[in-house]
Amino acid sequence: MIIYKNTDWLVAFWHFHTGETSRSLLKRLFWVAAYVAVVTYLQLTYLDLRLVDTPASFLSAMGILLSLLLLFRTNTAYDRFYSGRTAWGTLVNTSRNLAILYNAVLPDSHREDRVFFTKMIANFPIALKNHLRDSRNADELDFDQEHDPQQWLRADHLPSAIASQLRNRTEDLYRKKLISEAQLINLNTPLQMLMEVAGICERIKSTPIPFSYNLFIKLFITIYVMIIPFTIIEPYGYMTIPVVVITSYVLIGLEMIGEEIEDPFGLERNDLPLSQISQLIRVNVHEIMQIHLPQIEKKAAQPDFAVVT
Repeated sequence: MIIYKNTDWLVAFWHFHTGETSRSLLKRLFWVAAYVAVVTYLQLTYLDLRLVDTPASFLSAMGILLSLLLLFRTNTAYDRFYSGRTAWGTLVNTSRNLAILYNAVLPDSHREDRVFFTKMIANFPIALKNHLRDSRNADELDFDQEHDPQQWLRADHLPSAIASQLRNRTEDLYRKKLISEAQLINLNTPLQMLMEVAGICERIKSTPIPFSYNLFIKLFITIYVMIIPFTIIEPYGYMTIPVVVITSYVLIGLEMIGEEIEDPFGLERNDLPLSQISQLIRVNVHEIMQIHLPQIEKKAAQPDFAVVT
């Protein structure tokens, strides 16, 4: 994810065009420029295919319709992005609240239980991040000695397995009379909230923009860009080439931005910084539960993504 300052227009503009999405956009603009150049040259030199009798209102109406479609497209994509960030914000708060509750109810003498809950709460966001990214990487996970990491990795849904262990250990504490019924009730809500967040994230990831709608917008943009040279070449001449390229830059750019942010859990530059948020939760939980964490681990909670200053 890119963090930027709203006042640094020139720096932000330059930084935007260094990403993979922008490079892909420039490649597509190259083909648009090549197409328009060929069409313009043929029309002005050999053929006369100009749509001189086409009403200007026709092109304007198509532009308005396309703008409305792109507006809905980008709004839908950003809504998915914002919903994903809201879900992970809820996970941050839930993890902290869980750590605070366990820290309050568990005596310092129950060192084993405190370490277990600390590690499991910290493991949950990391497991959820890997699950959303279709990764089975266990290097970031921190298991205690009584649990075999390979056993955890065999779980099809690791976040559920971790949440289940948290629930089982909590119920075990209640059966042993180490926590009261009131404390168990207080712990119930944040424990349930862990899987609520996981469900929200999975819903966002598994519900893409409908294919027919996505394809229609791309087809509409393609047809619109292909028609423009035939309608404006009369007044613009060879200036048709930069005019169409600039128009295509806006239309295709908006569509590609929507594609980039509609899945906020990926590894694109503008996706959510899930690794940094997961490490932040890990640091917070260890501090609340008063479990030592090496300084190098705390540095991992700092932003490690590109920053525009």
